[in-house]
Amino acid sequence: MKNDQATQLRQLIEAKKKSAVAQSQKSARSISTSRKAQLDKNKSQPLESSLNGLKTIAITGGKGGVGKTNMSANLAVSMAQLGFRVGILDADLGLANIDVLFRLTPKYNLRHVLTGEKRIDDIILPGPLGISIIPGSSGIQALADLPAGMRQILIQELGRLEELIDYLIIDTPAGIGDNVLSFVLSADLILAVTEPDPMAYTDAYALIKTISRRKLNQTIYLVVNKVRSMAQGQEVYETLQTVSQRYQLSIRGINYMGYIPYEAKIRNALFLGSQKPFVLEHPNTRGAKCFQNLAKKLLYHLRRVSRGKIERDTQDFFSQVLTNNSD
Repeated sequence: MKNDQATQLRQLIEAKKKSAVAQSQKSARSISTSRKAQLDKNKSQPLESSLNGLKTIAITGGKGGVGKTNMSANLAVSMAQLGFRVGILDADLGLANIDVLFRLTPKYNLRHVLTGEKRIDDIILPGPLGISIIPGSSGIQALADLPAGMRQILIQELGRLEELIDYLIIDTPAGIGDNVLSFVLSADLILAVTEPDPMAYTDAYALIKTISRRKLNQTIYLVVNKVRSMAQGQEVYETLQTVSQRYQLSIRGINYMGYIPYEAKIRNALFLGSQKPFVLEHPNTRGAKCFQNLAKKLLYHLRRVSRGKIERDTQDFFSQVLTNNSD
């Protein structure tokens, strides 16, 4: 058959573009009503403390440059503003950079934990609102190749995070390699980040397809970054949902969490040397409100996930990370 899945995805994109102008106003009104109802529902849910141990969110997306690290930082701040203890693990072990975004300079990183020189508490960098930032290290790229002793040290030390934080955001690197999938497949919640660019959401689809092959009946939570309109974000979601259903991917579904608008202030906060994440620098903007709404939605869904799962401790999570990496 001439047309592979990627070709048909591009054809579907083109077909949607042709009908977008006629449908945009109607779609925007419908989406607005739907999103308002969902937000009202979420607001009615109390944001109680995390009662069942540390919960993990893997921020992923396939393609580089879609804004995963910026998403991780601003989502962490938004959750901390709600009164939770939040940590960020920089899982980009080849090019760790979450500390750069927070304008921090780590003296120690996970390599020092592996060698036994430091405990996990010693390498944590304090961020705004008490956020705990755990710097990665290019020295441990191959998790599956770690000696058994070092693997056990890593599991035990990372397991101690349960005493320090409620929610751990894992900033994964680009791509769909084993290091990415090891964290993604072990997390309590997978948040896929993409943008209204055909290359970006083609890569997002490839990521979703890979997840479906490695772990059945997984729910993928989706946020569309850098959108010019609410309707544009919805269109990207509908495209991914349509193709996933057409090829009967073994996932429970794609749950659309909303969008982050394209704003010059977000880009400037990232590249022009701001000392604060965007949501702290510009708290009254539409972008900041979108990050805050996203945080509330994810917390709501994490509570639902927690009620439907057998409880596990944090060491079990990191054991799964290393197991998934070696599969």
